[in-house]
Amino acid sequence: MDKSGSYLQKHPGITRTRVANFVSNGMWSDVNIHASLYSARASGKPHVELEVWSAPGQERPTFAHATKQQFAPIEVGHQFGPSWSTHWVRVTVQIPHEMEGSQVRLLFDPSCEAMVWTDAGEPLQGISSGLSSARRVDVILTEKARTGEPRRVLYLEVACNHLFGNGRTTIEPPKDDRQFPLATADLVVYNADAWALYYDLQVIRDMAQKLPQDSPRAWQALAAGNAIVNEYSVGDQASIVRGREISARFFAARGGDANHQVYAIGNCHIDTAWLWPYAETR
Repeated sequence: MDKSGSYLQKHPGITRTRVANFVSNGMWSDVNIHASLYSARASGKPHVELEVWSAPGQERPTFAHATKQQFAPIEVGHQFGPSWSTHWVRVTVQIPHEMEGSQVRLLFDPSCEAMVWTDAGEPLQGISSGLSSARRVDVILTEKARTGEPRRVLYLEVACNHLFGNGRTTIEPPKDDRQFPLATADLVVYNADAWALYYDLQVIRDMAQKLPQDSPRAWQALAAGNAIVNEYSVGDQASIVRGREISARFFAARGGDANHQVYAIGNCHIDTAWLWPYAETR
């Protein structure tokens, strides 16, 4: 057995943790795959200008009403609150010429939830903060930025609650005085290869952790994940490409004609008033 295989068998727990830390958006995010998810970033004026109008009380005004109000300038770090209140943020963006030819996104993390609207009043998508798999804080502005990009205006209807209401844990009575800081408002260039490797590693990590620990495929997953971590270097795009080659070889393996064919079918539902007021659903 080679040296790396011997190490994996002697210290599987340490190696599983190592692979998990590599995809974790926590204390290692400045040196793991998260450091490479965006290849360029711009923030502040003139690239991102922020203004807000806060609806009184727990009112939830329409787009037409909210956008006619007087907006005041804010910056990253601004606090939205209290719980259940609504705040309309007007975001004016100017894509810098350094991002020409790239897919550009707006990263907007209000530490709570939001709805993204065009300046014509068309709802585009939701925003959900946090560190879970439900996190979504990016909005595609253009698939390929071009010379002389026009200024764009978006409105974000910020709702002061989390995915599961306003309790301190998943299911708990709400706190009525919570505040939510605006953590991020940046323009970024999406690094497609880095994101693809990130998703590959999530699957490889879960296979290494969830498959029977004495199965060959679990050991293969652990070895592939460890090899990708070894290959990676912050700021080196070629190391990401090499990591994807490792994951591609791992996923290319087939078990034979007796394999199961599995289909995943999604569904959704709406809880009208579970951990939030009925007015929030309405």
